[in-house]
Amino acid sequence: MSRSSALLLLRLDRFDPESGLFASFPDPPLVPLLRFAPLPTGGRQILEAIGALDENAARLPPNFRRRFPQIYKAVETIGSGFPEGKESSLFFFLSLCSVALQVEEADVRDTASLSSGVQVDYALFPEKDHWFIDLRTTLRSLWSYKLAEVPNAILLLSIFDSLGQSMGAFAGRCGELLETETLRLSGDLQANPFLRNGLRRGLPRKFAILEDAPASEASGKETASSAKKAIASGPSAGSGGPFCPPAAPLAKERVPERAED
Repeated sequence: MSRSSALLLLRLDRFDPESGLFASFPDPPLVPLLRFAPLPTGGRQILEAIGALDENAARLPPNFRRRFPQIYKAVETIGSGFPEGKESSLFFFLSLCSVALQVEEADVRDTASLSSGVQVDYALFPEKDHWFIDLRTTLRSLWSYKLAEVPNAILLLSIFDSLGQSMGAFAGRCGELLETETLRLSGDLQANPFLRNGLRRGLPRKFAILEDAPASEASGKETASSAKKAIASGPSAGSGGPFCPPAAPLAKERVPERAED
């Protein structure tokens, strides 16, 4: 079988713990190329994991606790009373981001007026012949920006924009190795406008993007309302409302740097 018979599949579904980037050949199975490393399900373990990244990260949790004690407490109590475990679904990650930033409904509405974001970290690492995204670095990045007083609306946009850029850049490198220039999108996050804009910037321009029809539409016709409903959601610690940023254009401008000290 020639390598040119492959295409790349980017499946990003909130409730699928195996979401990620795959090589798809005419014959199954899919070959995983990049997936999300699991996070601890307990708040205290999450904070310890962030602090264990490096010397700078070790200072972040106590600094954040002094500045935002209520947010820190909300994160610390996640999973309290339940057995310790690991979770790699995007729903858990996005819900954690909602709590860690104390997202309000006004923050979600404000994303509609934004034209730029910040570069949120999505560090990649290899393990046992596979590549993974270390979401601890993403949480560290978000809290560092919050300490630098970057508004929540910008951070919400940037979570998806930066993920799209990271996935697109990695897919481009994989495309060179597999001699393919086709990427198929799948999952309930494929319609997220911020993710799609970041993905397009991260991918080489020669790449073609194919889309799976939304599973909720039997006719296969995608409407504007269904696109908005496909955007990620998670519990907002401030309001309990959905984490659903509306569509908005993006520019290449960047806003102030983050701070950990």
